Amino acid sequence: MKPLWRLIRHTLATDLSALEHIRPVRAALVILAALTYTYVNHDVRALLPLGLGLLFAAIADRGGSFRRRLTSMAGATIGITIGTALGCAVSSNQILHIATGGFVGLLCGLIGVASVSAMTTGILTLVIFAVFSGAPIDLLEWKTNTLLMLLGACIMVTAVVVEFGIRLLIKRIPEIDDDSYGESFWDRSKIHFHWTDPFILHSIRLAIVITIATTLEELLTFPHSYWIPMSVAWISKPDLDGTVDKVARRVIGTLFGAAIAGTLIATTPFSSAFSLIMVCVASYFVLAFLIPNYAVTTAGITVFVFFLFRIVGFPMAGSITARVVSTLIAAALVLTAIRIGPQPRQLTTPAP
Repeated sequence: MKPLWRLIRHTLATDLSALEHIRPVRAALVILAALTYTYVNHDVRALLPLGLGLLFAAIADRGGSFRRRLTSMAGATIGITIGTALGCAVSSNQILHIATGGFVGLLCGLIGVASVSAMTTGILTLVIFAVFSGAPIDLLEWKTNTLLMLLGACIMVTAVVVEFGIRLLIKRIPEIDDDSYGESFWDRSKIHFHWTDPFILHSIRLAIVITIATTLEELLTFPHSYWIPMSVAWISKPDLDGTVDKVARRVIGTLFGAAIAGTLIATTPFSSAFSLIMVCVASYFVLAFLIPNYAVTTAGITVFVFFLFRIVGFPMAGSITARVVSTLIAAALVLTAIRIGPQPRQLTTPAP
């Protein structure tokens, strides 16, 4: 029991110095306003792509300078929009779905060699592809889903532009941190383009594991089996120590999030207002703890998804169990793959 307790304590350890409130609060309120308006005035199924677009663009809001933040969010916006369209396009063909999943995994892994922001874009794109290529639920048609994803991301980018404009007016502009822009995307990437580079090996492993995970998704019959490749996309990292740490935080965060969401859903009558507020609160925790503690972020994402599903009216029977099982399967796949081939235990992080 002592090793398990040490693991839990390590996983829940939080770097409070990295905790931020302004951006997470602003983003959560934007998400609440946009989803509330959509719920009242449009098809509730629009909440899923719109909500994911809003949240994922906010996740990509990195750095202190306006240029860095805008560049990072713009890259993520393009990625998740393409991921939505491509995922919808291959969702009805099993063989094409599996083959495309592996290719997208390889490409998204390769994108991450350039910078942390590029790595984030790759992860978010792969997650969105997994969701829209495998979701066995009643979604809107592909063009509408793609446009709503783009709209959600653009709304969040606009919120950042407005925030910067206000900061400019009151003369509270953060320090510039654009040193990395001295090198081009290609210059930062090409040093990694050799077969023994950890990031190249990671991309190949990711392609293989996503292919296996997508195959399992097609073969298994439990609800939301697309959560397997989606979880693989979230937790895969190029190094052993980073992967083990992220897998542990993902599993524990999922358990906590599923327990919180399951308890609240089971003990409270359906209320769209309460569900929207829970989505807002979950958004704050996702964004505020993204750097300080990934386990809390994972719990937040789990609560976000379940209450968004509840509002939209997607079946909840078996969903919580499926979420936990999918995470455990994904964890097993990733922990097995990371031990294949030459692999440093620690890795130098790409440029911001």
